[in-house]
Amino acid sequence: MNDILNQILNYINVYMLILARCIGLFIASPIFGRKNLPNIFKLGFSMILAYIVLPFVDSSNLEYMPFLQILFLSIKELGIGLVIGFIAFIVFSTFFLAGSFIDTDLGFSMANVVDPQYGFQVPITGNLIYIISTLVFLIINGHHYLIKALVNTFYILPINSKINFDSSILQFSIDIFNYIFVMAIKISIPVTVIILSTNLILGILARTMPQMNVFVVGMPIKVLLGLLILSIVFPYYEPIMETVFKDMYKFIFNIIKLLQG
Repeated sequence: MNDILNQILNYINVYMLILARCIGLFIASPIFGRKNLPNIFKLGFSMILAYIVLPFVDSSNLEYMPFLQILFLSIKELGIGLVIGFIAFIVFSTFFLAGSFIDTDLGFSMANVVDPQYGFQVPITGNLIYIISTLVFLIINGHHYLIKALVNTFYILPINSKINFDSSILQFSIDIFNYIFVMAIKISIPVTVIILSTNLILGILARTMPQMNVFVVGMPIKVLLGLLILSIVFPYYEPIMETVFKDMYKFIFNIIKLLQG
């Protein structure tokens, strides 16, 4: 224990900068940033991870920096960690967006629930898909790869390097939001197509049999069909989720390379 403390104290400046980037990830990432995880756990895990990474980080020109410069560098490192976690969170939001498309078709959009994890309303089906995607993420050890991606960012964008902002960041933002929208449509399209076909059939029935109350009959039919289609296609969502997770790591490395300039 004393050896660990001595090593941290000898490289305290480097350790604090590494810790700032780790804290940024654990604040914003979709798995480690959950509100139901105690803050002391996030801080403790960040400190352990920072200590593990410490020997592999270049500490040249950092040992004798003034406190004010270390403070500004810590803010920069915290921002980088937040960017990494936010990219992961944005990609995970694909499942919320897909669920909102499905809920709109099924009529569940009027019954959104408040998720205590985020503190705002989320679609019912989107929350279900998000929970399943989280389980798939943990099963394939995605959280290990997320930590590994964080560690690799120290090689791509060292803690004493400058960050670059240009128009490529805007293009990257457009690309990632376009990707999220396309993947959400791919996830929701089986239910959307079935419900659209059901609406067409009900519309024809309403024209041919005006005495039938299509609204009363149509709502239960659409809900039952939607749940049936979801139960059928859920096993086929796993490869799509794995693809989304792999692309998440690509987006993380792309944004780090763009910040590197």
